[in-house]
Amino acid sequence: MKTFFTSSKLNIATSSLDWVMGQTIRHSLNLQDAVALDELQQLIVPDKPIETLYIHIPFCHTLCRYCSFHKIKFNEPVAREYFKALRQEIRQVLAKGFRFNRVYIGGGTTTILEVELIKTIELIKSLTSVREVTCESDPIYFKNGQPHLLNGLVDRMSIGIQSFDDKILKAVGRFEKFGSGLQQAEYVSRAIEIIPTVNLDMMYGFTMQTPQTVANDLAQTIRLRPDQITTYPLTIGIGKNRKKAGCLAGEPEALWPQFLAVKQALAEHYIMEFPWTFSRNFGQPVEHKYVLDGEDCFGVGSGAFGRFGEQFRISSFNIPDYINRIKAGHSGTCYTKPLKTKALSQHYLMMMMGCGLLDNRQCKAYTGKSLWHAFPLEMSFLISTGALNKQGENYITTVEGQFIALKMFSGFLSGMDFLREQACGLPLSAIETMPNI
Repeated sequence: MKTFFTSSKLNIATSSLDWVMGQTIRHSLNLQDAVALDELQQLIVPDKPIETLYIHIPFCHTLCRYCSFHKIKFNEPVAREYFKALRQEIRQVLAKGFRFNRVYIGGGTTTILEVELIKTIELIKSLTSVREVTCESDPIYFKNGQPHLLNGLVDRMSIGIQSFDDKILKAVGRFEKFGSGLQQAEYVSRAIEIIPTVNLDMMYGFTMQTPQTVANDLAQTIRLRPDQITTYPLTIGIGKNRKKAGCLAGEPEALWPQFLAVKQALAEHYIMEFPWTFSRNFGQPVEHKYVLDGEDCFGVGSGAFGRFGEQFRISSFNIPDYINRIKAGHSGTCYTKPLKTKALSQHYLMMMMGCGLLDNRQCKAYTGKSLWHAFPLEMSFLISTGALNKQGENYITTVEGQFIALKMFSGFLSGMDFLREQACGLPLSAIETMPNI
């Protein structure tokens, strides 16, 4: 009976949270106040290194139904031209004095032109002293590609699996694209032999999933012994992607028991660092950790975002426009979106919840206020839902709090979907563009 009331109370709380976050996203991440960057603004360089240089590769052989990331179907001549422009932009950014601690290459399919990817990473390594390079990949690259060529260039590979369940793979269109769950497990085994740190991206919240099928999926994942496992709920979003992803999603109340199944399945062999990311507790310590979504980053490439200071920076979402901007000597970043202090503080609260500790002293250092003064409504909500336990002057998250943190993070991902959708509609630059693809 207690479990029933806890579950019912949590479902009501998270439904309310979903609604509030949807309204907040529409307000704080609306691009109606985005402004075109002039060249003077482009030259403003922070005194300290920006944590991450994010590089976007917007090409895929086939397009997944639920994916909202900026991408087009692979066109080799256009892709080669794009990589040339991308390397030119990276040179421009570094020449202006920007410095970075690490690199994250995402897509799209980052390995779609292996030689071009290698040239790009080699360029960065020759011009910087970044401590690590993370690259996303699909699983079939480790069947059809030459991943040994990335040895010494890529420190961490994040492989998008989503599920080893053939029913789910067929429902989302990945079975035909990447093969069965058993075939993909074989490809992952090859990756683990070559890449120093391998992360597997898994998803739950699909309509055909139950806690038991989620546990079965993760049992297969654990057998492969990857260094890290990320487990995201399917993000439905609030814009156009909602209809595409929504037809694949289960009922919202199914997520809580599935989250508990995730925790239980991974508890013996993996340590939860965030409610959505786990690192193995066996073997040598994992060197290259999850790239935090709360850290500052600078985006290059068509469809990239950057966030540092109190602004988002938005690159052109039109590939021909992006290429021509770079050829003309302009930056790929063409718009900025100011971020209000409240929005930044709420993001900080989400990351504290994800870490499992709301530290009053750190909160004062970041916001200038105590937890209750900075977040009076949020703290009242979290306490009333049983998400927090007091520990001295700080608070630690309960299991319910971990789930709420996961829902907050899912809302953050919905916000990024909303930004991408709007960014596609921003006016192009005045530079004469190539013909549209």
